[in-house]
Amino acid sequence: MNPLLLQYLPDIEVKNLRDIDRQVASQVLQWEVQAAADTEPQTLLCLAVASVMVSVALGKGQVCLPLTSCALPEWREFWQEHSLLASSQLADCRTVYVADAKLKTAVGDFHDYAQQPLVLHGNNLYLARYFFYERGVLTQIHQRLALQPELNDAELSHTLMQLFGEPAAVNSDADSTAVIDWQKVAAASACSRNFAVITGGPGTGKTTTVTRLLSALLSQNPQMSIALAAPTGKAAARMTESIRGAKLRAQQSSETSLPFAEQIPDDSFTLHRLLGWSPRGFRYNANRHLPFDCVVVDEASMVDLPMMYHLFQALAADTRLILLGDRDQLASVEAGSVLADLCDAGVQHGPDAGFAQRLQQLTGFDLASVTEEPVSPMQNAVASLRVSHRFTADSGIGQLAAAVNNSAQQRADEVLRTFEDVRFVGVSPLAEQPFWQQSQWQQTLVDGYRDYAEALRAFAANKADANDVFSAFNRFQILVALRQGPYGVEQVNQRAERLLQAAGLIDTRASASGWYAGRPVMISRNEYDLGLFNGDIGIALPVTDEQGKPTLKVAFPDADGGVRYLLPSRLPAHETAFAMTVHKSQGSEFDHLCLLLPEQWQSVITRELIYTAITRAKKTFTLFSGHNCWQQGLATRVQRASGLRDALWQ
Repeated sequence: MNPLLLQYLPDIEVKNLRDIDRQVASQVLQWEVQAAADTEPQTLLCLAVASVMVSVALGKGQVCLPLTSCALPEWREFWQEHSLLASSQLADCRTVYVADAKLKTAVGDFHDYAQQPLVLHGNNLYLARYFFYERGVLTQIHQRLALQPELNDAELSHTLMQLFGEPAAVNSDADSTAVIDWQKVAAASACSRNFAVITGGPGTGKTTTVTRLLSALLSQNPQMSIALAAPTGKAAARMTESIRGAKLRAQQSSETSLPFAEQIPDDSFTLHRLLGWSPRGFRYNANRHLPFDCVVVDEASMVDLPMMYHLFQALAADTRLILLGDRDQLASVEAGSVLADLCDAGVQHGPDAGFAQRLQQLTGFDLASVTEEPVSPMQNAVASLRVSHRFTADSGIGQLAAAVNNSAQQRADEVLRTFEDVRFVGVSPLAEQPFWQQSQWQQTLVDGYRDYAEALRAFAANKADANDVFSAFNRFQILVALRQGPYGVEQVNQRAERLLQAAGLIDTRASASGWYAGRPVMISRNEYDLGLFNGDIGIALPVTDEQGKPTLKVAFPDADGGVRYLLPSRLPAHETAFAMTVHKSQGSEFDHLCLLLPEQWQSVITRELIYTAITRAKKTFTLFSGHNCWQQGLATRVQRASGLRDALWQ
């Protein structure tokens, strides 16, 4: 360890302290000592502890370090022991730029306002780069909220009626009121803003809504150019599939029409490809804007703060940005929880009275019941889809997701006991056999992949095609919360292979290379030249090569409904995918979803993770978990410190 750290940082027993955390603290201390040789030892001690902690916080997805509390459960005891951290002490350090608490949203070039490695803004301590990202996003949001697009409201109202139909009236004792079509309200809201967020749970119709609102915008401006994007290749492919499906359903409907459907794109980008990423940086940036009038980003909950910053920078001032996502899902793997911050997740907001009146004129719906006093300019930019068309009142999956989202432990347990499409299987450390040897686990896994094995046999006998194999594979999936250990994705995949081998469903002995017919793999690194992206699923299938010899190739579905084959040796980094982490499952759906949680709770297991897993299931959900882990997970929320939510909503 660096001598400065040995001198000023106590010998602390902390979990998961990384080399980079020590390195950050070391460099900050060296900077401070070189810049100010007279800094008090107590202040250096404060700086050393704060530097380590801000780096650890960033590694845990926090944008900043709140000096008044600690959002990391495993660090709270250490935090209390070292309560010497104080804004006044840090403000005396040459390495800390103290930002005015009333700092305007507009900021210039990074080096214009802070050349120090740390920024103190209020009670939040940042690595300077992340303060720059946060202020840049905030600046862009305020600028876009202040710039209202020109619309012909009468024409827009007529178009929305064509797209969504007339309001349906229901009788009541008092009067006749329209049943609110939240999709229509969300479309009207997004059409009226240069920046809009449409959030909703599974089955609420986010893609249907955005397809129709794009049609409405094209009716106002037929020359409008549109780009569709998502954080990952898998999410982009699903967006393409969903948009095509929405266009097809509209064409087949006798009740509504979809003007300018042919101008709504059928393809989509990953955000990296949209912005033209290369090792030298992004092709599109503040100096070279994207050539689109409207950009739509799906699965926005997966977008981290730096990527959101780069996206905003690449947009012209008058380019529309529409974000789609479920604010209650897991946040991005990297730092930030931008979508949750934009929506003030955990609080249901409605439009202010003035905007509600305009929405009523556009849609015909009285929104008085959801109107609230002005609290933030964001409240008129966020539209919530509140009705699931996938899960009905008799759906245990929908009921369980709602209970988990509200941390309602008793209701969640009641749903698991009373609904047939969800079930709980306890995993106990006191059991005579580990979970992978228990009959319920083995039966669930074998039954889950039995259709897949039959599809593989049919493919080998030329009685099914590759799309049939993919369809069968998507009927069942195991999700886990961890990467390592007995409940981690690596070991669970190994045990799944052995169990399926023992059941005669696959033959893992076919090749010494680790490849066998039916091996599903998930790509873990983008490979643009091959058109493969992080999260893409491929399946090894027996085919014949150009010389007519039998061989194994990995099949991947393409955006046009076809399949392409690649040699295993050509694939970028990948891993077996009988089981995958909940993070990797975002943007996917499976008929039967099995979530495996450990016996004892760990800090990564939160209600957002459990909710995300449940909402990947379409028909059946099975939970294997320790009781303590299940209960603690429901009681634990993701807490990602940032200044974005406070700046927008307080």
